[in-house]
Amino acid sequence: MHFGQINTNREWGGGENQILHLVQALSAMGEQVTLFAHPEGELLRRASDMGFSACALPCRGGRPSVRKTAAAVAQAGIDLLHVHDSGSSDLGAAVGRRLNIPVVLSRRVASSIRRNPFSRMKYSRRNFRAVLAISNTVRDVFLKTSSFPAEDVFVVPSGVDIGELDAVARDYEFRRSFGGQYLVGGVGKLSPKKNWQFLVRVAARMAETDLDIRWLVAGDGGERESLELLADELGVADRVQFMGFRSDALRILKNLDLLFFPSIIEGASVTVRECMVLGTPVVAVDAAGTMESLAGHGRGVADGDVEGAVQGVTELLTNSELRDRCVTGARRYAVEHFTYDRTATGTLAVYRKVLGENDK
Repeated sequence: MHFGQINTNREWGGGENQILHLVQALSAMGEQVTLFAHPEGELLRRASDMGFSACALPCRGGRPSVRKTAAAVAQAGIDLLHVHDSGSSDLGAAVGRRLNIPVVLSRRVASSIRRNPFSRMKYSRRNFRAVLAISNTVRDVFLKTSSFPAEDVFVVPSGVDIGELDAVARDYEFRRSFGGQYLVGGVGKLSPKKNWQFLVRVAARMAETDLDIRWLVAGDGGERESLELLADELGVADRVQFMGFRSDALRILKNLDLLFFPSIIEGASVTVRECMVLGTPVVAVDAAGTMESLAGHGRGVADGDVEGAVQGVTELLTNSELRDRCVTGARRYAVEHFTYDRTATGTLAVYRKVLGENDK
């Protein structure tokens, strides 16, 4: 069988990283895979540089052409299409109908499907034979807000690169450069749903305690100025550093004494899963997807519960027995459940199920 992957995003993000590793893992398993990606996108460049079969989506006026994409898919001899983003879902569904080949959809967000006829039609069996949700949380939200049959929505967790994470070393000079007794923080886009203002408020409350903590936030976005103003208003501008985008995010996560993850909407946080492998304990807002990833090997707090967050951070920084238990359990769980090989195996099982049903 020959499997096609479609992604229309130009930018590089977590989803694109998952697609690249899926192509790599399926290829290593001996499967034939071709990626169709945006001609100006980072995903196409990286896949091509790694020697994988990768084709630029034929575009017209900056948008992928259904007719020309269908011709390219037909010429490649694709038996099943897997679409990975909003743009590719529309494109892939149209191509699938034109060529009469099955299409499966990856669903990575825990957002409700809009209650309008267009959205309901878009996410229907008319367009997709199966949906791969990255977590039970994503699956539950999708099923509650769509009419898609439950038996065709499968949970296939996103993976992390265990080998790459194990190769990340602690950098004590980097750690010392920030001062303080402890280093706490996180990585992510500075957007409302990431809820970084909660971290700033917790940092301000913890400045009143005996713990000498420096807080780091690596990432950029539209809320940076307002967050820096909030830190200044609360008197912790010298303790909370907004670092902007960083290419060394894994080094930062490895050198934190604790990940503080305040996001309020998560399908399944790869950052949390990376910290589980890296040995960095986690305190997080109790968003369903985050708590599903942690599986009890960290601390969850309600959004806005500053005192609860202070307690959780204090316990994991100062109680070595509790910290060791969380770190050990988190790594064991992540290595068992969140590998790229496991993602590829689960994905391939869905492909075979769909194609098996197609042959009946």
